[in-house]
Amino acid sequence: MQLVFVDRKNKSFSVVPETLEDLWVLEKSIEPGDEVEGTVLRRIKREDERGSGELRKVFVRLRVEDVKFHEYSGALRVVGVVVEARPEDVVGKGKHQTLELRTGRNIVVRKAVWSDYVIDQIRQAVDESQKPWVLLVSMDDEAATIFVLSQSLRRLAVVRNPRRGKRMGSGDFSEYYGQVYRVVEDSEPEIVIVGGPGFFYDEFIRFARSKGSKKRFIGVKTSMAGTKGIHEVIADRLDSVLKEHHLAQISHALDEFLRRLAKGEPVAVGEEVKSYAQQGAVDTILMHEDYFLKNREDARTVLDAVKSGGGRIFIVPRDFDSAPVVEKMGGMVALLRYR
Repeated sequence: MQLVFVDRKNKSFSVVPETLEDLWVLEKSIEPGDEVEGTVLRRIKREDERGSGELRKVFVRLRVEDVKFHEYSGALRVVGVVVEARPEDVVGKGKHQTLELRTGRNIVVRKAVWSDYVIDQIRQAVDESQKPWVLLVSMDDEAATIFVLSQSLRRLAVVRNPRRGKRMGSGDFSEYYGQVYRVVEDSEPEIVIVGGPGFFYDEFIRFARSKGSKKRFIGVKTSMAGTKGIHEVIADRLDSVLKEHHLAQISHALDEFLRRLAKGEPVAVGEEVKSYAQQGAVDTILMHEDYFLKNREDARTVLDAVKSGGGRIFIVPRDFDSAPVVEKMGGMVALLRYR
């Protein structure tokens, strides 16, 4: 979640949700009587115009009557009465309108009654998003430039090939790869995107895996190395990088669940997750997206309890490779603090 602004005087805030969990936080934050701003698509046609007209984005501000998830699209639907629209002749004041809130889109909310609790929940989601997402490495035979990507891009290190300029035979890159490896392993992010021209980035990934690294490596072919290569990776792969980050967290949590399940350590499956959530015993919950969308009241109760108990929440996308594991176990599984 990205927090754009908070205006206590006008009882408003603006955010950009990044995950389905962020939309869940917003669903709890938006109440009847609040006002929400966004855009809707309308087909506009002049009287003298032939054809179906032009599809345009129209600004609307709604006074909220209801908020609910749409099961099939995964969008948070806000239903209300139009308070303001631009242009007004396309969507008139006083008419009912549905506004779909989706990840990646800016949302402005004006609260009827200000709540610091709501802002605290949003800031907590923002704090989660500000943790280091991914490590970016751009390398060739001369040097490896390493950046950390979170809400901003920060250079972490430049590792130069100590044997560059000397006579280099087979195996001479091991010292270079080893120095880069140590920087990578000491970093916090679990995902490492390694790019560059030539074969060096691919060889480094094989080197790191041979050393037993548990990080998740993604190789990217780029035309340049160095800082320009880093920006090339971001420009081409930013959306997939963010998705990979979130899926890596889910994958790690699910692997831990399966490990505990095999060893008889504290976990919960399906309906039994509910009672452990109410006891504050859930450390991490993984809920299948379809369960989340189709069982709104149950999902709300369980997730609220997990959040109140300080637990982590993951909504597992239906197209995730391991999603069927969670689906077959009643739609949700949990790592427990005790049982």
